[in-house]
Amino acid sequence: MNKKMVTIIAALAMCTAMAGCSESDTASSSKAETTTTTTAAAESAAPVESTADESSADSTSTNAGTTDYDVDGDFRAFEQMKDKYEGNYLANLTGQMSNNGTKYAICIKDGKAYQALTVQGMKSYTVCPGDGKLYNVSEGTTTYSIEDDDGNQWKSADILFGATLDFDHAYIDTTTNVVQEYYNLDSSVSGGEGQIVYGFDGATYDLKQVVLLPEGADESSAVYFTVDSMGEADDSLLAVPDLSAYTKE
Repeated sequence: MNKKMVTIIAALAMCTAMAGCSESDTASSSKAETTTTTTAAAESAAPVESTADESSADSTSTNAGTTDYDVDGDFRAFEQMKDKYEGNYLANLTGQMSNNGTKYAICIKDGKAYQALTVQGMKSYTVCPGDGKLYNVSEGTTTYSIEDDDGNQWKSADILFGATLDFDHAYIDTTTNVVQEYYNLDSSVSGGEGQIVYGFDGATYDLKQVVLLPEGADESSAVYFTVDSMGEADDSLLAVPDLSAYTKE
């Protein structure tokens, strides 16, 4: 199995496709801490839109506890998040639905990347430290491998920004006060056609949820993640890992 940093959809949709994870591996939660904590879980499990006309949604609601977001306006919460974090972030995600309980950590900075996957208390991760190599480490089997990096692997690891193209539309879930922004995916990066949906808190615009909607798939095939925390990158995760306690494959 090629353990290089895989495309975004594959990395999120299949735990066995994650860097450093084999079919026999299970992977422990990320030890990194972030500087800004967002709401731990979206109150709504899925970005299901009302069958009613979206124009009936209260996009400029003045009701207490809702949002002043305008679905037809110029402001986009994704762009605000992008200005703050693109190219320098650490995000911790938890899988929902089919990926329930799976933990993901993604750290991106200055062309370097770190991906970690935790399943049933054991972790596998890949580091792209910018030295021309990829370091794949399995804590489950205490093994590692090293591969050549073509200089672009970090882009595939950039789950939040690396494959996002043009804005499609926005929707407000008035029952949970979640603003859902839909963007088309760049298939050359994501590995497949589809959309990525960002769920933001309607009051603070903190990221609460990320959903991948592969082209042609129904909502039961979508990949759901809640955002546990998000902040600036942790440089310690992007260094060449200490492999002294591991066996080379």
